[in-house]
Amino acid sequence: MKVLREIDLASPVRGHLHLESLPGVVDRLLQHCHDIGAPALANIRRTSDSVHFDFDGSLQQLMPLRMFSSLSVVLDETEHARVDGFADALARLKESTDDGVIGALSGPPAYRVDRIEGRDAFIDGVSGTLGWKNDPRAWDINIAEHGRFLVAEVGALHRSRRYPKLHRIPASVNPVVASLLVQLAKPEADSTVYDPFCGSGTLLTETDAVGKGGFLLGTDISLKALRVARLNLELVRTPHLLAEARAELMPLPSQSVDRVVSNMPFGKRVGSHEVNSRLYPEFLAELARVLHPKGRAVLLTEDKKRFQQAVQETRRIHVIKEVQVTSGGLHPTAYVIEYTQKSRRMDRRRKRQGQ
Repeated sequence: MKVLREIDLASPVRGHLHLESLPGVVDRLLQHCHDIGAPALANIRRTSDSVHFDFDGSLQQLMPLRMFSSLSVVLDETEHARVDGFADALARLKESTDDGVIGALSGPPAYRVDRIEGRDAFIDGVSGTLGWKNDPRAWDINIAEHGRFLVAEVGALHRSRRYPKLHRIPASVNPVVASLLVQLAKPEADSTVYDPFCGSGTLLTETDAVGKGGFLLGTDISLKALRVARLNLELVRTPHLLAEARAELMPLPSQSVDRVVSNMPFGKRVGSHEVNSRLYPEFLAELARVLHPKGRAVLLTEDKKRFQQAVQETRRIHVIKEVQVTSGGLHPTAYVIEYTQKSRRMDRRRKRQGQ
């Protein structure tokens, strides 16, 4: 079996790079790129699902960016590449091999070319000019069109190779979306973070990965899902607990949770809209009970009408922000929920009276 090339993250590289993300997530990725900024990143721009920029630095500087699935070298604009017979694209590949990302690989890469116009001629050019092996089944570089760009995706920097591989179950949240949800929740170092629909534990592992949370708690009604979650949480450093429980009957004291982050049943792949009509109101009532007055919840669902109605009918909490994302052909919304100002004032008044 072919051993895929590793990459030296400490090597200084330069080039025009492309980070693939998801619609709805890309705005936060763009902000994080601006946070890094010059001199490493310049001419930072975005498309509907990606960010691209001129880069001059070490790849290690990009590793804190968790909201991209793949990193590519921009070779040319697709239309221009077809006109000039891929001459500029071949030149960019050579430049990246000399002092760019491709040169940081542990040896000459194997590559594949996606179904693009002029594919056969381009393959001949890459193999003849650079001496790379065309290997569609075990590639280190995947040359493909992404929007208006022709790009060379670097396999060693795909998210599945940058971070430990997660075990999945049907309807598991996309890891890039999970990064967004955790960022929106803004957990602190000592926060108790709870996922009442924890599934395979993706959100809890992401919380640990960003170094936040003092205690992680996950519950689910599926024993199979909990077994998978335990596998995923084996490498988690943060103290944690997984247990079987219903989200509408949380086995927790009142006001005991600082952050709730969860991928709720959409009523499609998991559950049904009829079930959600009962589940959402009962769950949100429990959420309002267990959430700390200064806490925050971030909940993802595509069953938006039922969720919004349930929030309106739930005392003490309200939605302060909505972020729609696109993933797997679905368009769910992440709802950020906090106590209302009135509820916080009432809670402070009760505490003063208690003292």
